[in-house]
Amino acid sequence: MTTIDKSGVSVEEIIRNFRREHNISDHELHYEIIKKPSKGFLGLFANKIALVRFQLPEPEDRIRLFLETLLSKMGISFAKMKTRKEGKTLFITIEGIVETGFVIGKNGSMLETIQYFINRVFESDNTFERIYVDANGYRQRKENQFLDKFLPQFKKIKLNGKAITLEPMNPAERRIIHRHIEKQRGLKTLTIGEGEIKRIVVFSAKQKESEVLKNPKPTQAKENETKVKDTVVKENVSTSVRPKRNRRPQKKTENKPSAVAKTSDTAKDKPEPSPKPPRKSNYRPRRKNNKTQGGDS
Repeated sequence: MTTIDKSGVSVEEIIRNFRREHNISDHELHYEIIKKPSKGFLGLFANKIALVRFQLPEPEDRIRLFLETLLSKMGISFAKMKTRKEGKTLFITIEGIVETGFVIGKNGSMLETIQYFINRVFESDNTFERIYVDANGYRQRKENQFLDKFLPQFKKIKLNGKAITLEPMNPAERRIIHRHIEKQRGLKTLTIGEGEIKRIVVFSAKQKESEVLKNPKPTQAKENETKVKDTVVKENVSTSVRPKRNRRPQKKTENKPSAVAKTSDTAKDKPEPSPKPPRKSNYRPRRKNNKTQGGDS
């Protein structure tokens, strides 16, 4: 806590000016009125100056207090909160969280939202350029897993001094690389590209940036990834085309007459069939009756 005394015409005006000057909220405002303005007796011995003593928390304490208030408003209970400073970067770790899954979110989405919100609230404060929030060591574990695949490449740079251009990364991944390289002696980083997805060039501290930018080489991991993609495409193409079947050799039928020709020839040799006789009719005429009617003559 830092103690600051302010004087003015009225207590309300002093508090209002102090809040505007230091950009602090009501929940972090602590003050004590030392002297109030008085009119005196019949205008005599009047005191027109007020004096207020403020207890201004350190920027680190302000951020921690704000995060504690935010979590309590969200209904999240936790055991304690640790802070660590590295230059102009502040690391806050929340420990003993009961609702760990809710605070972290899917793939760390909720944790990223809380971190983004805190950075926007305190962006006017020049004490810290960046604030990182972690919950039960989740972010640290993810960063270690992400860095594992790049550590062998960083060792090669220290040995042979050749710069390496890493694969395209988003801002969060690039910050992990930058923070790690800052702790390593003899290495530097350089960002190239446009937009949110950019590349990082890791090179030896003995080299100049102009020399590195001439021939940025891709990483071995990126080359391997490209080779794997090419082989997969080739395999897909080869499997998509059906193999030709081995057809049986056809017998040559150049000198042999066709079946149609045979039938025509045989038809000429055979005699034409005789016409069938007409069919007899089954009609029979009725016989006349010779019997006379009326008896003997």
